Order: sequence, then structure tokens, then C-alpha cells
Amino acid sequence: MRYDPPFHRTNGLWPTLILIALAAVAPFVISDSYTRHLLILAFMYAIVASSWDFSLGFGGLFNFAHGALFAVGLYTYALTTKFLAVSPWLALVLAGAAAIILAVAIALPVLRLDGIYVILVTIAVSQLLYQITVSQSDFTGGTSGVVSLPGLKIGKYPFIRDGKIGYYYTALALLVISTAFLYAITRSRLGRAAVALRDNKFFAIARGVSEARTRVLTLAASALFTGIAGGFYGSYVRVASPDVYGTGFLTTILSILLVGGAATLWGPIAAAFLITFLSELLVDLGPWREIIMGLIIILVVVFYPGGLWAFIQELREKVDGVRTGVTATYRRKRGKTAREAMMSGAKESYIRTLHGLTAISDSGGNLPALLLIHGNSACKEAFYKQYAALKDRFRLIAFDLPGHGVSSNADPETTYNAVAYAEVAESVLADRGVSQAYVFGWSLGGYVALELAARENVKILGLAIAGTSPLTVVPDDFADGYDASSHLILSGKQFFTAQESYDYASSATAPKSAESAFMHRNLPRTDGRARAYMMTKLAIVNWPRQMRRLWENAFPFAIVNGDNDPFLNHDYIRRLSSAEDWPHVLIEIEDGKHAPFFNKPDEFNKAIVSLFAGA
Repeated sequence: MRYDPPFHRTNGLWPTLILIALAAVAPFVISDSYTRHLLILAFMYAIVASSWDFSLGFGGLFNFAHGALFAVGLYTYALTTKFLAVSPWLALVLAGAAAIILAVAIALPVLRLDGIYVILVTIAVSQLLYQITVSQSDFTGGTSGVVSLPGLKIGKYPFIRDGKIGYYYTALALLVISTAFLYAITRSRLGRAAVALRDNKFFAIARGVSEARTRVLTLAASALFTGIAGGFYGSYVRVASPDVYGTGFLTTILSILLVGGAATLWGPIAAAFLITFLSELLVDLGPWREIIMGLIIILVVVFYPGGLWAFIQELREKVDGVRTGVTATYRRKRGKTAREAMMSGAKESYIRTLHGLTAISDSGGNLPALLLIHGNSACKEAFYKQYAALKDRFRLIAFDLPGHGVSSNADPETTYNAVAYAEVAESVLADRGVSQAYVFGWSLGGYVALELAARENVKILGLAIAGTSPLTVVPDDFADGYDASSHLILSGKQFFTAQESYDYASSATAPKSAESAFMHRNLPRTDGRARAYMMTKLAIVNWPRQMRRLWENAFPFAIVNGDNDPFLNHDYIRRLSSAEDWPHVLIEIEDGKHAPFFNKPDEFNKAIVSLFAGA
């Protein structure tokens, strides 16, 4: 199942609503007619650039006739309103339809072309249309264009009045509708097919994606609002000039797309405003304005190819890193006593490792050590029921993974992966003076436990995992070992909405209740980079080594799962456990879900004691 929530359940909802609200009230604050003019141009540029982004960025089609789509929309508006007396509002619709027809016509000769050949053909089409426009002066006005076009109005109220406020709100509405359309289509089957063809054409075709159909529909979708924007431009400036076929307009739109960030949708929209107003600020520099703007574009493309949107995302990441780090620091200072009480009096201490400050809960004593390793976006307190029930049988040691609980955040590139987490586990045991231990790992902690055992720096007396599918080949086994439910996919998502946070915590541990509320509160503290980087760093783990260690039967091992774990492909695990010569047991706890140690602690604790008692 592909996780793709509706927009109203994403983190973009409130920022978008706030920006729309600010844009809606802006005319009441900005009375200057020229500033409104710049905003109207920025809205229009944003529509055209974001539409081009769908075909160029998402679809990978180097359609350099995009300016011609805008021009066709402009001339359609001009000819239908000027000579056919069509309503300007209907002419806007016809402008979009004419652009779609042209896009389909462009698609036909480029269906079997790629790369530079598409560029050459689309440039040739654009120049052909320019020559037709100039040569048919009886209709198009030739090089002079068509002038005195009808403007937009409602009743007898022309939109040009009152500081162009009518055009302002029309442009804003078109941008909102265009963006909603593009947002929906990028997440549709067409959008996924377009991206698949861009990323791996032959694999996509082998999986049933029609290249011809996808290219035609991609260009058509990209053309719709581009043509409407062309018609709107004609109604606004009241002139249809062949200048829009030139490189100046095309370069402006391409600059906006590249500076904003290709294949982002939102980047070109943000860049449209930046470039429009930056260009205006430099207008007094004469020819130097174009030079400076060109240098900015070159610098962005060369040194920051992700564009403005990538910068915004990186800034957001840094802010969230500061927020989660401050939260961890605050909780270290304020909640230690409560956490120790929760862990049946086990003392909480802190050590400095190569991967930052790590919080440890140690019940102490001379009993055999049992190391408990928690899962993704959780904390060591997840095992508080084991501390209450097993403290007379084991010396219980748990720690917060870096970026989790009250441990500090760390360098995501070097720390947020199973190998580094295993290094932290070794440091924890060494600090506690433990050279041999039983180990239990839950979910992500299961892979940390397997990696700890495979490294052989600590003597493993016994090992158990829950909510974890042992892997040999990644990503193949990962895809087979898990049920790709929406909530599993959240495990690699960097930023959660409130609903996603609730959904993930409910599936990973338990629905929110008095006893599980702390887990729900802890999830927003987790450094979101820990989730995102953990998924991208799967390839650095030596998975075959982990599996070889299990086949060697060097220590007691068991998979202890809830029989209704929503994340796992239980058939995969059962096939592994029933394989010939597989020396270990599979224990399935009824209604244990993803965290059987939490949801069914009595059955889980009994299984752990039974497994390790004879070790």
C-alpha cells in the first residue's frame, strides 16, 4: 500500500492556508498599483513554471516548447475575444484547451525520442509557431501583435479598476486551483507513471507503464493551466505579442523552475515571487541586472541544484533538530526522578559515546545482564513492564538510542543506522562493566541486536527479537519481510503530522491510553532525521553476516512476535523458521501486536525466561 495522505492531513496544510490568507488580505495592506502588478506577474509566472515542472521535473520531458503553450493560450484568447466576440471568461477556457491540443501535437513526434532530440524538436515546433504567427498578420497582427484586447469584468465592473484588484484575486485564484490540480495529478497514477519513466524507463515499461500514453497525458496536464495563464495575461496587458515566443520569456520561466527546484512543485511557486521582486530591485542597474540574475541562476544550479525548495527543507530540518534537541535537554533536567520511578527504581545515568550523550537505565546488581534495545521513535521506558517483572531474574539495562528519548541528537550521516547503534550498545555495556549479556531487540532494536551479535565484541548469552524480520538480501528481503502498510511507511518519514504521530504510535506500540500515553508523547521528541536516515542507510549493514551468525547456532535465539503484528509479513518469518536445519524457535503471542512485551507482558516475560533459563 502506498502511503499518500490527502493534503488536509499533511504538514503543508496550515502553512498553505496561512500563505493564502496573507495573499488574500495583501491588497488591503498594499495599495500601490505597481506592487500589485508585480504580484500578479508573480502569480502568473508561478502557474506557468509549476506546470512546466510537472513535465520537465516530474516527467523528465525536455519540452522547450512550453513557452509556445503559453503563447497559444495568449493568441487563442486574443483571436476569440477580438474577432469572434467570445466572452473573455470562456476564452480563458478555450486558451487552456488550445494549449492541450498543441501539447498533444508536440507529443506525437517526440514519443520515440529522448534527451537532446526532444529539446531540438520542441524548439523547432516553437519556432514554427512563431513563424506562423508572424506570417499571418491579417489575423495575428504580425510582429505588432493584436492590441486592445477585451479585459476581464463582472457585469459592468472592469477588473482593472481599484488598483487592479480584480486581476489580483483572479490571478491568486488561478494559482490556487492550478496548484491543487498539479498536487493531485503528481500523486495520481499518471504522476507515478511519469516519475517511473523518468527514473527507469525500461523497468517502468516492463511493469506495464505505457510510454506513449504517459507522455501525451503528461504534456497535456502541463499545458492546461499554462494556456489559461496565457489567456489571462492577454486579458491583463490587453496585447498579444509574438515576443512571448522568444527566449526571454522562456528563460525567465526556466530560471524560476531551476532556482525553485525541479520536481518539487512548491519550489517554482516560491521562486516566482523571489525572482520577480529581485529582478525589480535590480532594475536600476541596467544591463547588470541580467548579468546578476544569470550569475545567481548559475550559482544555484552548480552549487545548490536542489534549489530554493531544498534550502527551505534543510532549514526546516535544522529547526526541527534544534527543537527535538532542546526537548531532550529539558526532559533530562526535569523528568529524571519520574523516569526512575517508572523503571522500578533503576538509576538513570549518562555517558558520552562517539555518537553523543546516551541515557542509560540500569537496575544494577550481580544478576545476569539483559540488554533491552527499543525500536524506532520509542525510548527505553517502553520496557518498564519488564523492569517491574524481571528485575529479580536479570540485571536489566536499557538505553535511549541517539536521537531518541533523553539521549542527545547526533550526526545523522554517521549515527542514525544500525551499525552505529550497535557501537553505542557496546559502549553502554562496557560502561556498565558487562562483557556478556542476554539481548532483546524490538523492531529497529532487533536489527541493532543482530548487528551487536554479528560484531562479536560482546559475548551473547542469548538473543531474542520482536517485530523484526531477519534479512539476508536488502532490499529484496525487506520488501518480502514486511507488510507495506501505510503505518510501516511512516517509519521512514521525517516529519509527522499530529494524526500521523498518533497513527504510528498506535500501530507500533498501542492506542493511546493511560499506560501508553508516554510513548505517544515521546514520538514527537524523536529526531526526524533518525527515521529518514535509518531507512536510507540499510545498505551499509552486512545483512548476510547477521544471518550467518544465526545459522551458526552460537547462542539461543528466538523470534517472539505478536501473531497480529501489522508491520510484518508473517508468512516470510514462518517460512524462515520452518526451513530445514533452522535451529531456532518462533514464538507467536496472541494479540501481541507489534510490541508483545508491552501489550502482553506476562506471556512475553514467560517466553523470555523460558528461552534464557537454559542458556
